[in-house]
Amino acid sequence: MIDRRNERSTVPWEAAGYYLKSISERTGLHTVALASTKGLCVTGVGDRSEKLAAVAPIVAEEPANLNQELLDAITRGEVVQIWRVEVRGRPFYLAALGEPNHLTEEVQFAIDRIFGQAQGERLPS
Repeated sequence: MIDRRNERSTVPWEAAGYYLKSISERTGLHTVALASTKGLCVTGVGDRSEKLAAVAPIVAEEPANLNQELLDAITRGEVVQIWRVEVRGRPFYLAALGEPNHLTEEVQFAIDRIFGQAQGERLPS
């Protein structure tokens, strides 16, 4: 089996960032963020990833409570795509801007695997 990754890291959030970058390049998603349920950006790709992470839980769970002007300022009118993922049994959101996509379960498993390799690492909650 050939390992095709060009960038590697043993630091989980860096490794996840490299993984998100590869997803971004393959799918046309120019901004991708792995966000905690409190809107903290664990890792991301793109210049708006931290802002996107901040609104991801509201977009996913309470869209009626979101200030539309704030959302438009972050997304520049693009549709936010949200996928719920679990990292070591805890809920997170993968939020993205760009080409509409249907990310597969492979992404869920890969992110969980990346963080599972870090014994004793604490994630933002």
